[in-house]
Amino acid sequence: MSEELQSLLDRIQADGVAKAEARAAEIVSEAERKAAGIVSAAEKKAAETLAKAEADAATFGRRAGESLRQAARDVVRSVREDVQETCTRLLRADVKAALSGDGLAAVVEAVAKASAAEDAGAELRVPPDAAAKVAAHAKARLAAELAKGLRIAPDADVSAGVRVLVKDGRVEHDFTDGAIVEALSRVVRPELAKVAFG
Repeated sequence: MSEELQSLLDRIQADGVAKAEARAAEIVSEAERKAAGIVSAAEKKAAETLAKAEADAATFGRRAGESLRQAARDVVRSVREDVQETCTRLLRADVKAALSGDGLAAVVEAVAKASAAEDAGAELRVPPDAAAKVAAHAKARLAAELAKGLRIAPDADVSAGVRVLVKDGRVEHDFTDGAIVEALSRVVRPELAKVAFG
């Protein structure tokens, strides 16, 4: 009987070991399946996160590029405006200096002679602070033109130069610093822009 018992015990043990090994294999298989699912889900999530990060980076790059291009345009425009303002300021100072003192007297004389030849009774408007000097110069050098009705009058709107008005009071010729600077600016600014901005 002990052999039978031993045989029975060996069989029970073999069956228990077989069942335990089968159960262990099932547990390992289930764990591997779950692990594969977790790894797959993690890989999918990582791929989604990477795709979103790449899309966000591309969007940021586009926006940064657009912002940079806009900033560059703003800088160029600002520099262009500053250069133009500086050019205008320098032109205005040079023209104003040229249209004062003897320069103004020479301009008034040339304009007076041309205006008197074209239209008797023209009026030359000059800066108020230069009116007395210009009138004295005119009496000495422009007697014939004054005799034809040419008048010289101060004008608070004229800071330098001369403005010619005809009989009905309309401006016929404008040789003031503002008009000359405007005309020169139309010529100088484009050339300056070509040199500065190619």
